[in-house]
Amino acid sequence: MNADATPLIHVHGAGAVSPAGWGADAMVAALESGIPLPESMLPSAASRSMQARRVPPWATRPAWMTHPRMRRTSPISQFAVSAALEALGPDATPAMRGERRLGVICAVMSGSVAYSRRFYAEVLENPATASPMLFPETVFNAPSSHVAAILESPGPNVTLVSDQTGFFSALEMAVDWLGAGDVDGCLVLAAEEADWITAEAHALFARGAVTAEGAAAIYLRREPSSVVLSTLTGTVPYRRGRSTAAAVRMVLARLPSNGQAGRLFEASAARRGPGRSDGLGVAWTGRRVSCPPVLGEGLAASGGWGCVAAARAVGAGLDEATAGVAGSNLGVAAARFSRPKSG
Repeated sequence: MNADATPLIHVHGAGAVSPAGWGADAMVAALESGIPLPESMLPSAASRSMQARRVPPWATRPAWMTHPRMRRTSPISQFAVSAALEALGPDATPAMRGERRLGVICAVMSGSVAYSRRFYAEVLENPATASPMLFPETVFNAPSSHVAAILESPGPNVTLVSDQTGFFSALEMAVDWLGAGDVDGCLVLAAEEADWITAEAHALFARGAVTAEGAAAIYLRREPSSVVLSTLTGTVPYRRGRSTAAAVRMVLARLPSNGQAGRLFEASAARRGPGRSDGLGVAWTGRRVSCPPVLGEGLAASGGWGCVAAARAVGAGLDEATAGVAGSNLGVAAARFSRPKSG
């Protein structure tokens, strides 16, 4: 998808939950500081301990936690709801009243792993007593289901299972829905939760990476705003006759100015061992912010964090900013956010 394909799609809000805290402001402040956030131990049944960057507890319990759907939800759904409501802002009320046709697209990689582990542990111990109340929280579309329930949204609702590039695929789908007039606004989400199973599995493929948890959301509409989703490169696959470096070059070529303009928020890079990674940052000559050293590797949420950071940077006055990822197992993707062109 090139720049001409997305001239009318505008960002009307962004939200995030990250190891920096509940809210996009906390995440942006952490990235600006450049100081790695603290790690904590994950309870593990494995032979070795796993570290992760966790979302800190709330300072104040949010009002939406009293909703009946949220009583037994796992952390991933709580992260998704918080980021979604922050992104929607005042538009949450019209959506709840049915005054705006809202689409919801959620990207996940590991999904609801914590409740899945609990449920299948009970099944293995005694299938007759495994709690059926846990099962609904184990499915991949649990977070987007809870978001739609709280917003009372009957609109299209899709969950994409992917790697770190999933958020960018979700943006493409949102652009298609908005362009076709299927929805008035589209909420693009990504969410993950930390668990020792995820952390240990991730360590096998990304040595040295620190697993993280949280969520990100961007609210898109056709009506003008101060931030435009100006370019989506699509996902360029690698590892089948094409190296990661070659995929990076192809993605940069799909960006205006061959990618070398504004600021890059590198949300994730394919790791090749401690101190080695392949991503857009390797070929980027301009200013770059690397998110994983500060926030950790948030899997699907990583792509969302990069996009939220880039959109927020443009909203704060930057002419343009790019978010990019080199996913763990699929490919490379980028999205550019810009200020609207005058006239």
